[in-house]
Amino acid sequence: MLMRATKGVSLVVRVLGLMLLLGTAVRGQTEMRRGLAEAGPTFYADAIAYASDQPNKSRVDVYVQVPHDEIRFLKEGDQYIGRYEVSLTMHTPSNQLAHEQAWTVDVPVAEFAQTTQGKLNSLTHRTMDVEPGNYQLTVQVRDQESRKTGQIKKSLLVTDFSKDSLSLSDVMLVNRLSTDGEKRTIVPNISGSINYRAEGFFIFFELYAGPTLDSVDLEWKILDSKKNQVVSHVQKEAATGHKTQMFLKIDSSGLSMGTYLLSVTATGQIVSGEKGMIVKGATSRTFNIRATDLPVAIVDLDKAIDQLIYIARESELEYVRSATTEDEKRKRFLEFWSKRDPDPQTQRNELLEEYYGRVQHANLTFTHFLEGWRTDMGMVFIRFGTPDNIERHPFDVSNKPYEIWYYYQLNRQFIFVDESGFGDYRLRYPTTDLWGRMR
Repeated sequence: MLMRATKGVSLVVRVLGLMLLLGTAVRGQTEMRRGLAEAGPTFYADAIAYASDQPNKSRVDVYVQVPHDEIRFLKEGDQYIGRYEVSLTMHTPSNQLAHEQAWTVDVPVAEFAQTTQGKLNSLTHRTMDVEPGNYQLTVQVRDQESRKTGQIKKSLLVTDFSKDSLSLSDVMLVNRLSTDGEKRTIVPNISGSINYRAEGFFIFFELYAGPTLDSVDLEWKILDSKKNQVVSHVQKEAATGHKTQMFLKIDSSGLSMGTYLLSVTATGQIVSGEKGMIVKGATSRTFNIRATDLPVAIVDLDKAIDQLIYIARESELEYVRSATTEDEKRKRFLEFWSKRDPDPQTQRNELLEEYYGRVQHANLTFTHFLEGWRTDMGMVFIRFGTPDNIERHPFDVSNKPYEIWYYYQLNRQFIFVDESGFGDYRLRYPTTDLWGRMR
């Protein structure tokens, strides 16, 4: 006999209650009427390219991580089972399909509490060999029980690792590394987030070189969002044959919350007869420093504070911004949200997660000349959630492209017009902003 897990019901009740909570807190406006509970599952995906054993190909490992609280579980016998379907496609710049794959993942857990913990995740991955080049990778996750679907799209450069005398694979962030004799087990960090209190983290990559190279000088650097170098280190490492697996400890102590670029450069000398040739290889990737007591969507605290503009008074923003230390600023930020926690008895603040989930969705969906959360569409989406209906008119002969968003329960509609013809939709109705001021 199957019994449906009840976590979905409680979440819906909380989301419906958000409207009343923010209705009094946000300048008298009715807010947050619909939740991201209606959207597909939030998940993480990463793709890492390595050299392949197949000629003229490179290997791509695609990892997908789905938090348990994004999966709908059913009771089956003495355990709970969640199931989701994963599909991935890779297209060339000319939109030709280069690879596709689909599979189903079963997630069995023993206790109901394990079905609602966002810190527990299901991790799955697939490997493929493709020709080097640029690709558009699309990963889709569909929860089998709720039928809801989430999607991630990202650009992927697959390097030809065979053309250079020295080359480095893509970088994997390591979540956990265990050693049993000569056997190493790597659990990757798919979200790309590092706890800002951590002293450091490990990375893994492969180094490819000729047989006459026995060591390399490895230099790794960390650049902040303004491209300023904040950390650097040089160390010598042995090169063991054509392929060498590298594990490096990266010092992240002292880094504040934000997004960073890690670059790794290897320099070595290939000796041929009495002559030597200096060769170099490089690789890089981004990562985020974040606090574990904040939603995963928040990777930059200062930006997260700026994004409160749609629900916070100016005096509240100034109070949070005026903190003199990072810890004090985070404390004031969390105090702002604790006053709006719909269920203080739980560890999660559903309203906080809902709000920044919408910000993240706006950035993924509406970013154009501005970040998505700063656009008119982003503003309306963050304030009111998913419209009940959208009329799209992209090709009307006598009009510029426009969209109408309807919120029937609020008796409101918003008209956005693309004046430039480049997808830059601006709010044209109502003619006042969301606080009643003339635009």
